[in-house]
Amino acid sequence: MQRHAEIEKAIERKYPEQVVLVTTRGKDGKANVMACGWTCTISGEPLMFILGIDDDSHTFELIRETKEFVVAYPHEFMKEETLIAGSCHGDEVDKIEKAGLNTQNAKKVKAPLISDAVANFECELVDIIKPGDCTLVLGKVIEAHVNTDSSLKRLCTVDKGHALSGVRPI
Repeated sequence: MQRHAEIEKAIERKYPEQVVLVTTRGKDGKANVMACGWTCTISGEPLMFILGIDDDSHTFELIRETKEFVVAYPHEFMKEETLIAGSCHGDEVDKIEKAGLNTQNAKKVKAPLISDAVANFECELVDIIKPGDCTLVLGKVIEAHVNTDSSLKRLCTVDKGHALSGVRPI
């Protein structure tokens, strides 16, 4: 049974919620990473993701510039790295270095893979739309990678205030 609730109270029940790391590489060759909580799959064939990214962010600027990015799913022990990737600006600091993230070359895009992530998806930009206060970036997956350690749990946001924890995928 349902009862009426204020939106602010009901939204607390949406957890756990996925969090991803989005990597880019500018035309100058410098790599960047950002944490993104507003993301989901929007197509199965072809596989596509949608990311909610502020249009004044460095990541958004790099995606517009290069038309490509990587969506990486961090594992349960990457809490600090994910928080660092989401708490400073890539045009001011090298977040990959600051977070101590290990990267490797992607197969088809210039943006790096996050080596320790449970999975990485190389994407090419399909479209950018702004239906509300957050810009939506649509990307088509053109290559995929998985961690050799299949026992790792995905890192998810499990409560308001960016509380992070591991969640085992089915």
